[in-house]
Amino acid sequence: MESIITDTQALKARNYLNEKGSRYNLEDWIIRQCEPYSGMRVLDLGCGTGKQIFRFADLVSSNGSILGIDISQQAIDEVNEKAKIKKLNQIRAIKASLDECINLLQSSKFDLILSCYAIYYAKDMKRLLHELRYLLNPNGHIFICGYGRMNNQEMFNIINHVISDSSKHIKAVDFIDPSSIEEVGKYYQEYNTIRLHNQIQFDSVDDVLLWWKNHSRFIPEIYDSVEDALRSHFAIKGNFILSKNILGVNYYS
Repeated sequence: MESIITDTQALKARNYLNEKGSRYNLEDWIIRQCEPYSGMRVLDLGCGTGKQIFRFADLVSSNGSILGIDISQQAIDEVNEKAKIKKLNQIRAIKASLDECINLLQSSKFDLILSCYAIYYAKDMKRLLHELRYLLNPNGHIFICGYGRMNNQEMFNIINHVISDSSKHIKAVDFIDPSSIEEVGKYYQEYNTIRLHNQIQFDSVDDVLLWWKNHSRFIPEIYDSVEDALRSHFAIKGNFILSKNILGVNYYS
């Protein structure tokens, strides 16, 4: 029987390959935007297995706190177990959807609300971003980030070359459009956007295919054709460079 790849396993596979060939470290960039400090109370929405949580732990120190929320029980269990092993009592994770968090946490307040590559899974992202301001302390900060325009476009170009129906071609756009950013920004004192133009270098066809198989844009029916196209590319170039363009948005209460 073929093993089932869970969302958590797919996330780990992508993260490993992203970090392996990445030009810039995404977590370092996120930390620069969030400016964590000792005693800070942090909420991480869509925390996954805690990639950001554990980078923030020492920065907020034992005087602060980090609460992670994710829909995957497997991911939540992993965060809590790792925090227990490392004796990081300031870290806790609970299972919940993004759409439940406002009601679930209505009596809580945070200095930073963080959501990396997750906020767009909410049923109504704009409404959620609007309502999150009620969970912020005075002078609190929300930072969200996700895919930006032309992100993964080199891989999409190969996929589009294989797909004959142009109406099914893939184009990389920002995870949140400018009008939505502005609309949400009306509920905050200040907001701004920032971009990170990163690159990942893949040194083998197998690594590219593994990355693609664990991506939401994976199309099993065209796997063989995409593999052939990648092998032709490697025969000429020797590697594969993938653009990782990230859009970040800051909202300040």
